[in-house]
Amino acid sequence: MSHFSRRQILQILTGVALLANPFIAEAAQVPTLKCTRVGQTIIWRDKKYTCVKSGNKLVWNRGVPVTPAKPTPSATTQPSTQPTPTTSTAPRPAYTPPPDEFAVAKSANLKLNQPISVSNPSLNYPARGYILIRREDGVIAFSNRCTHLGRDVEISGSQLVCFAHGSYFEATTGKPTGGPATRNLILLPTIERDGTIFVVDAP
Repeated sequence: MSHFSRRQILQILTGVALLANPFIAEAAQVPTLKCTRVGQTIIWRDKKYTCVKSGNKLVWNRGVPVTPAKPTPSATTQPSTQPTPTTSTAPRPAYTPPPDEFAVAKSANLKLNQPISVSNPSLNYPARGYILIRREDGVIAFSNRCTHLGRDVEISGSQLVCFAHGSYFEATTGKPTGGPATRNLILLPTIERDGTIFVVDAP
């Protein structure tokens, strides 16, 4: 022992103690917070330390590195370079009625249960005329020729009258109610399209 100084002897003893207990060697690198219960964890200097039992003492283990969470880049919406398709509605061609259809009135002009008389609806057949009425079930049309002798029937209040011979008809059904006529007025099909009323009357 005479060859070693007191200081050298203390350094040797300290080294042996550190080798015998690795937790003492890393004492300067563990958290300064006191470990109080087994399983307790703490993040310190980018490491996660867990409290463990060493003999009769509670100490921090060596710790494991903790990778800092990287910020997630936020999604940005890029403006679309594709043109937005547009829906174009081509104008519908005007309706051309066949030869047996005659445009006789505008829908807006025909009120419920209020008959109107239409004369000469077509230059091709100037002698034709009709009486229109809008009922709950739709628009109907009668020929304005009396079923007695073919004279003109006119609107008179709530009924239809042939003043030539005094025949009377119901405006909503065309049934005779008085006079020499015994048959109903001729009922003709109608079509209501695009705000116009057409009467179907074959030549």
